[in-house]
Amino acid sequence: MNKRPFLNAFLSVLLAGAGAPALAEEALKIPRATHAPKLEDFVGGGVPAGAGVEVSDFRQNTPGDGEPASLQTKAYLSYDDKNIYVVFVCKDDPKLVRAHLTPRDKIFGDEGVQVFIDTFHDKQRAYVFSANPLGVQMDSKLTESLGYDFNYDTQWTSDGRVTDDGYVVRIEIPFKSLRFEKGQQQNWGIAVNRIIPRSNEFSYWPFITKRKEGFIPQFAEAKIEDSISPGRNIQVIPHVSYRNTRTLEFDGLNNPFIEHSQRTEVGVDAKFVLHDALAIDLTVNPDFSEVESDEPQVIVNKRYEVQFPEKRPFFLENADFFGTPVNLFFSRRIDDPKYGARLTGRVGRWALGGLVIDDEQAGAFLTGPDAGKTGQIAVARVQRDFGVQSNFGGLLTSRTVGDHENQVYSLDMRYKLNDNWVLTGQAAGSRSAEPGNISYDGSMYFLEATRGGRNFTYDGQYISISPNFQTNLGFVPRTDIKQLYQTATYLWQFPEAPWLVSAGPNLTAIKTWNQDGDVQDWSLDAGFTINGSAYTTFKAGLTDAYEFYGIRGFKKNGYSLSASTEWLSWLTASASFTQSDAINYIPAAGLDPFLGDARQFDLTFTFSPLAQLRVNQSFIWDQLRTRAPIAGFPEDTSIYRNTLSRTKVTYRFSRFISAHVIFDYNTLDAEDDLIALDHSKRLTSDILFSYTPTPGTALYVGYADRQENLRLFGNPAVLQSTDDLSLHTGKQFYVKWSYLFKY
Repeated sequence: MNKRPFLNAFLSVLLAGAGAPALAEEALKIPRATHAPKLEDFVGGGVPAGAGVEVSDFRQNTPGDGEPASLQTKAYLSYDDKNIYVVFVCKDDPKLVRAHLTPRDKIFGDEGVQVFIDTFHDKQRAYVFSANPLGVQMDSKLTESLGYDFNYDTQWTSDGRVTDDGYVVRIEIPFKSLRFEKGQQQNWGIAVNRIIPRSNEFSYWPFITKRKEGFIPQFAEAKIEDSISPGRNIQVIPHVSYRNTRTLEFDGLNNPFIEHSQRTEVGVDAKFVLHDALAIDLTVNPDFSEVESDEPQVIVNKRYEVQFPEKRPFFLENADFFGTPVNLFFSRRIDDPKYGARLTGRVGRWALGGLVIDDEQAGAFLTGPDAGKTGQIAVARVQRDFGVQSNFGGLLTSRTVGDHENQVYSLDMRYKLNDNWVLTGQAAGSRSAEPGNISYDGSMYFLEATRGGRNFTYDGQYISISPNFQTNLGFVPRTDIKQLYQTATYLWQFPEAPWLVSAGPNLTAIKTWNQDGDVQDWSLDAGFTINGSAYTTFKAGLTDAYEFYGIRGFKKNGYSLSASTEWLSWLTASASFTQSDAINYIPAAGLDPFLGDARQFDLTFTFSPLAQLRVNQSFIWDQLRTRAPIAGFPEDTSIYRNTLSRTKVTYRFSRFISAHVIFDYNTLDAEDDLIALDHSKRLTSDILFSYTPTPGTALYVGYADRQENLRLFGNPAVLQSTDDLSLHTGKQFYVKWSYLFKY
């Protein structure tokens, strides 16, 4: 599903006072509420006394550029000692309103309203609070240089109701859930938004245009002429989990056996806010028990590492404080910590981040005296804002496992040239040491120029990484490269067309050399995109490429087709097909790498026949076939075929209580005389009941079962492959509970 449209349109503008509608050219004065607004008071067209300051001149960002919103929308803003309130009154035909009881943070595709708040008014960062017409929440953080961070979760309240003439949404945000500097008054940046999926419409107050690069700098200025404070904010989250497992394990001699175990884990996470703007997080035995598997990705026959997203709560919160243009801190590199501390926040125009944590699995893959040792990890980040939407910063990372050490130091800068152009740069060095007085240094340099606009966009990048550059805590899958990357898109806009929104070509060119100047690869991708109403998109592309691998170069070409739509309120779907030349990177013994014919088909859809019921299905079919006779096999022989299917059925009894079942199926059929892969099958089934009233408070009860095409045979047992799913290699029953205490 295309998430970006929903992202580029949230609510913000916290006001009050039942006076005349506010104008974006003036600072918006948010009045103090005499009482907290109630949702019922806004149903039926009435506006209660003391509703707050009204904003109503919503203007289209998409599909129009400054045209009035197609449907009447009003927002009322106010505050009291503890909270800021925003109430949206949205006119519409109730039969056309899209709203589902989805999990928190999963409201993409629904109607929605959003509030953006730049509490430090630095025009670079904003909190984003969103809700659908039923009041289901989604929150995130937006950083101009890094985009949206949907891992952000905080405490706030929302209610929503579909009415006879549209819908009403009430949002209540505690000051405790925001970070800002205490003062006699607050000057914030504010924007509010309404999203209408069926027409791809995003309408904002104040008017925000795509003709300018930068989103947050276009917010309106909002004033709270009062001395408010985030207040005392201490959070403590104890958590406990119980697991009863039956898994396939191997002993020290690599002999397989089935192990039965029961384990209870207890831990605690705590947060302390200092001086209103800094937060200290402490954890003992962090709550890292995940309750859902990763989305499927093709990892077969990949030359470089595939990145999976972080899901663990301690690392997700405030992750943007450690972000840099090139990702030098990828928290999934930390496998099994037992304690940790983190400091994040802002002091004036400075943003600060610090992390110390251990990793008991850091030495798991080492040999010699450091094998099995615990790793000590430290990360520090500072950033200073200057000008409008510009900043510079530094990052230090350190990982030590016995005599194995790795330190990375980095400087970066983002400079806003004008309304459309931004320059970004980063320089980093690494120093690594191993037992035996072995040490080596490396370097990395990165430069990027981007242009934003309604029609023409451009991104140009250059990166140079030395052979010895090493970052044990980052995600840098290639070294010894110099790479030039350029991509440009031009979209013609059709605001008056009944269905067509925009269309245009795109071109991407990449060329990579090693540090000696030898060409490693290049690619040229040309495509055309058509965007229609209801997030309907058609794309077509052609690729011409070259890659040097092993001892020779390979010329490659191919094409791709894709389509996606949310035309129906109960169904969203996307499909893509790619056919191209691809290298067999892991040929069977006695064969050199050779070129094959690759085909991949992806299908994803979400079926929602009821507001409470949702079926998510993803299917990936990936195949490589011979292009010419080889090793006694004829042309068009299957080298491998990888099929991945994931089905998830969720039923929500309420906004906070749900149950789901997941079936993950992965099968790999490989010709072992052509590729060094084994035939495999795996089916994983998950059943989960969850109660999640607020972030931090949750109860999960689940059962998981993994089956594979294996069997244990003989005494002592050996592991053999079979044709069927013969062996249960992982069974697990688990209960996880956590509770948020706030002071």
